[in-house]
Amino acid sequence: MAYKNVEDRRAASRRHYDANKSQYLDRNKQYRQQIQSYVREIKEETPCTDCRFHYPYYVMDFDHLEGKEQEISFLCATGRIGALKKELVKCEVVCSNCHRARTHKRLQAKDTISALSSAD
Repeated sequence: MAYKNVEDRRAASRRHYDANKSQYLDRNKQYRQQIQSYVREIKEETPCTDCRFHYPYYVMDFDHLEGKEQEISFLCATGRIGALKKELVKCEVVCSNCHRARTHKRLQAKDTISALSSAD
């Protein structure tokens, strides 16, 4: 049923949501679980890019290389699988230790570049 008045349409939409809230919440919970399983599977199957060891999924991280738009954890929580896949393409799977070492090296390089540019 089409509504000419925007407020009537919003009210009808709200009534429908309230009447079916548990179904919406269950569907969203199931979808988030599917996304988390998808991410977990990637982490479990992929060895660390740097040290080449296989670790449990909870030890593995996604390291953004360039062009980071959003956090992987945020995309998992919001259930946006398309956006998640686009972000994962920009990442490498590394263990926590290698990820911290990479981050440290990047910060050191950034500090060196900023020191050199400020010396000019």
